[in-house]
Amino acid sequence: MAKKVLLTGASGFLGWNFCKQVSTDYELVGTYFRNKPVDIDINWVKINLLNTPEISKLIDRIKPDIVVHLAAITKPAFCEEHPALSHHINVYTAVAVAEATEKVGIPMIFSSTDLVFNGNSGPYSEDDFSYPLSQYGLQKQMAEESLLGDYAHVFVARLPLLFGEAPPYTSNFYTQTIKNLQEGESIRAFVDEYRTMISANVASTWLQKLIDYALDTTPLEEEKQYLLHLGGSESCSRYEFALMMAKEFGLDKQWIVPTMQKELDLVPARPPDVSLDSTLASNTLLYKAPSLEEQLSLLKKQSQSN
Repeated sequence: MAKKVLLTGASGFLGWNFCKQVSTDYELVGTYFRNKPVDIDINWVKINLLNTPEISKLIDRIKPDIVVHLAAITKPAFCEEHPALSHHINVYTAVAVAEATEKVGIPMIFSSTDLVFNGNSGPYSEDDFSYPLSQYGLQKQMAEESLLGDYAHVFVARLPLLFGEAPPYTSNFYTQTIKNLQEGESIRAFVDEYRTMISANVASTWLQKLIDYALDTTPLEEEKQYLLHLGGSESCSRYEFALMMAKEFGLDKQWIVPTMQKELDLVPARPPDVSLDSTLASNTLLYKAPSLEEQLSLLKKQSQSN
């Protein structure tokens, strides 16, 4: 029998891609608030995650085997402008999910970010000291510390910058770059921001591996790993990545404008290199992200088949 997975934030960019990719592998229940995807046939539940008592009621009603908590306010600028609201969603809600899953004795996966690091000494392993530069990174760091420190059943997955096809109500650097290049419009791309970026397809595979690992009850020779970096196999700047996109999709690279972060008045400040070392996750989950060229090639094939 397929395991029942409750996925918070399933209507978001990663959740939407995850549901599309693994909808037949699990019995999926996805939460949404504003946007209910109409192109994914799973059990959808509308919930306002600011109302934390409803989380426990939902878990009691759904009776999942595991909860994957993807719901978050992920836009750093919004978190800077609305620290109280974003803190509630990014920290309090995560703790509420941990309490509710602990009560019923099931594992939880919490999605975190490479932005818990300040970018001065990448690539980062799980043991490296986190020092965020933004409210968003700080909130994720606070949630991590609470979940890993107070709960024995929570797995934390730090994810890098994600790219790929998105639902119609959102976009990302990948979709915006392709759109601009197709329309002959310039796009700025940082030459001094390095990430071990992955497609949402690869992130979904990482998460699927982690779900199976978290649910595995067979005895292991070593204790389980509860903090893992689920990143790419190569570090790349946004500018280099934009050039790769132009090449793969046969678009004119002249519209890609190399830009330094210091040229723009960015709030909050962007860390220069938050590349993640995912060796531990590769050894633990027996998976390694394919190259960026391979990921872009797959996305191109998917776009042509749609």
